[in-house]
Amino acid sequence: MERKRLMEVTTLLKDNQESLGIHLKYDKDKVNLDWVHINTEGDLVNRESDVDTRPAGEGRLKMYWGTCSTAPLPRAGCPQYWEMVSRDSHVKPLTGNGLILEVGVCREEQRDVSHCISGQPSSYSLDVVHCPTHGVICMETWKEGKHVLCLPDTLPNKARASHTLHYGLVYDDTRKKIAFIDVKENKVISTLDNVDSSQPLWPMFGVYNPYLLTVSMTLVVGSDINMTEEKKAMIVKALS
Repeated sequence: MERKRLMEVTTLLKDNQESLGIHLKYDKDKVNLDWVHINTEGDLVNRESDVDTRPAGEGRLKMYWGTCSTAPLPRAGCPQYWEMVSRDSHVKPLTGNGLILEVGVCREEQRDVSHCISGQPSSYSLDVVHCPTHGVICMETWKEGKHVLCLPDTLPNKARASHTLHYGLVYDDTRKKIAFIDVKENKVISTLDNVDSSQPLWPMFGVYNPYLLTVSMTLVVGSDINMTEEKKAMIVKALS
C-alpha cells in the first residue's frame, strides 16, 4: 500500500502540477494591522503600513503577527504543496527568542491565541528564530506545541545583512504528513507524521520584530511554482 501511494504521488508530480499546487491566498481581511500589512506587490511585510488606513475591524487577528489563508486545506484527495520566499534585512542582531518568520498550519481556534502558533496544540510549523540554546539564528520545526528539530546557523545574525529564504510545504491528508523543504538547498528539512486533521487545518504566515529587521514574505502557489525534477524528488522523499 505504501509503495502504491508513493507511485501515485510520483505520477501526480509528473503529469499534473496544477493538482499539487494548491491555490492559497493571504487573507487580507484577517491581517493583524497592528504589526504587519500586505503591500502593493502582495507580500506580507513585518510593519504597519503608511498608506493602509483600513480599520482593524471585527474578525482581524489581534494576537498573531501575520495572517492566515482565505480557506483551510482540503481534507481529502491529492497532496498539496505551496512555497514562500522571504527576504530579510537586519537592522540590529536578534537576541533572546527573537522570531524572523513562521509558516505552518493549525486548527481554526489556534490561529489567534499567541503571536505564533509554534507553542500551540494542533499546530505544525517551521520557525526561523534566534535560539538562546545555540546563540545563533536557527531553523526550528514544531509539532503540537513540542520542539521537534533545531538546525543552527540558518542565517548570520549581523546588522546590515540581507538574506533570502525559500521554503516549501507539502501536506498529504491521506498519509497524515506535513513536510518542510528547503528549496534553495534542495533538501527535506523535516517531516511530521500523524498529523491530526480531524478538524480543518489553516495555513499560517507570520513575520516579526520590525524594530530589528525588515521581512517580506511572498506566497508562491499553483502554476507560479517552478516544479523542477529535484523538487519533485524532494516531495516524494518527504512523503516516503
